[in-house]
Amino acid sequence: MLRKKGLWIGLIALLVLGGGGTAAYKLWFAPRAPAEDTVAFQTATATRGSISLTAAGSGTLVAADTANLAFSAGSAVEEILVKVGDHVQAGDILARANDAAARQALAEAEQSVIDAEIEVALATGQAELAVAKAQAELAAAQEALDALVAWNPDTVELAKAKASLASAQAAYQTTSAKAGMVDQQNAPVRISLDQAISALANAQQAYAEAMNPERDWEKGIEDSRTSAAAALVRAQQNLELAQADYDLAMADTSASSDVQNAWAQVLSAREAVADLEEEPTSDEIAAAERTVKEAQLTLQQAQLELGNAGQAVAQRWAELALEQAQMNLAVAQETVNGMVLTAPFAGTVVQVAIEVGEVANGTAIVLSNLDTPVIEFWVDESDMSSVALGNPVSIVFSALPELTYNGEVYQVDPEMVTVGNTPAVQAWATIDTGAHTVTLLGGMNADVDIVAGEATDVVLVPVEALRTIGEEQHAVFIVQPDGSLEMRVVEVGLSDYVNAEIRSGLEVGEVVSVGNSATAAAAETTTSEESFPPGGMMFEGGAMPPGGGIMPGGGRP
Repeated sequence: MLRKKGLWIGLIALLVLGGGGTAAYKLWFAPRAPAEDTVAFQTATATRGSISLTAAGSGTLVAADTANLAFSAGSAVEEILVKVGDHVQAGDILARANDAAARQALAEAEQSVIDAEIEVALATGQAELAVAKAQAELAAAQEALDALVAWNPDTVELAKAKASLASAQAAYQTTSAKAGMVDQQNAPVRISLDQAISALANAQQAYAEAMNPERDWEKGIEDSRTSAAAALVRAQQNLELAQADYDLAMADTSASSDVQNAWAQVLSAREAVADLEEEPTSDEIAAAERTVKEAQLTLQQAQLELGNAGQAVAQRWAELALEQAQMNLAVAQETVNGMVLTAPFAGTVVQVAIEVGEVANGTAIVLSNLDTPVIEFWVDESDMSSVALGNPVSIVFSALPELTYNGEVYQVDPEMVTVGNTPAVQAWATIDTGAHTVTLLGGMNADVDIVAGEATDVVLVPVEALRTIGEEQHAVFIVQPDGSLEMRVVEVGLSDYVNAEIRSGLEVGEVVSVGNSATAAAAETTTSEESFPPGGMMFEGGAMPPGGGIMPGGGRP
């Protein structure tokens, strides 16, 4: 193919260089005419202008967003806060329904989750807790054993403990000295208390001896017993008086408690020093080793319980029940939330299909975003390649034929649709509603032209002037002042039914041949074999247009 193409182009170039342009035209491109007819070329002048490739479609003005709002459950409508035509903001409350039943279901779902969580905790928590507790106990026992085995006096801590002991002893001596002075001042009441205590003890002994049953036979024993009882009572009374005097004397001083506290500090300091100085015994080490072994056995048992197959199954069932309860809770919460209708976006209420007091089922309120409408449109499947994201569109409404709106394709549906029993491409385009001060209504029908390609201020020639000389290669025949033809290779851009864009190889004002009109038969031949037929259209480079067609110059691909 490439070799054949090179031979073809070389042959044409040879003819051109040799002044054979007219001959080449007559030999390969000019239509055959009867020998008796004289050939007269039809010509056209290259001009500067614009060209665009469009595809036609039809569409409807629709809202950018539409929401059919419904309550989450059938219930009596309690309040409607909007009417048709109201403009609302996102999040505004539109209507409420009775949510008592929904809230009851939510409370039950919440309790079910709590119960399920408890079951999971019971299934897993006890075994895990036992393992954790056993691990902690083993760690503590091992630490205690290690400390005993590796015992060594801590000289720093021992010095601190001895210093604390010396300080406690000094404080005790000082406190004792102060208490001694107080004791001297209170010596009389202390002596009286001691005497009363001794007298009471004697009286108790005398009373006990008198009341001995073995003395029942003695003469006058009853008098002795009465006397002993009276003496015991007096002794008790005397002790109470002496105790009261002593308490009164000691009420103004805390010397005794201070001494006791100081002595307690001394004992604590002595114990701390002894603990630091005393080396662990073999019995203590053996006991610590037994504690470690017991902790190890306890941990092993807890781990066996945790890994038990039955325990694992019970745990999984509990977890599944919890997951189900949580899903039920989420549904119940959504149901409660759905008993209040709120606007999902800013828009206009276009329908209110409910009344207060009735049980709402199905769509209750329809909300549409009419502030920024869009065009939903359809084009024939043969023009599918013209509908691409970002392509400009021009829109003319049937009700407003004098006004043209601009927009842009922003969505092309991935599947074909059927419109009037014809397959079509469904797409969506924006629309600049601010272009005209006219109120547009949803549902307005419109004609939509999609611009698939556009070029401005370019060199144009009639499509009949193009000749195909190879794959994606084209030429035109330039008419010289003397009437001869010069074949020139050109680069073709966009092409429609009438004109073709020439990107290079031709200048504005140059005259090109578009065929000849020698006879009716010749013209008929030109029309059937070389002219661009109705319905044909080319994209950049002379590619086949949507729906089929003929390549530039009338040659078929």
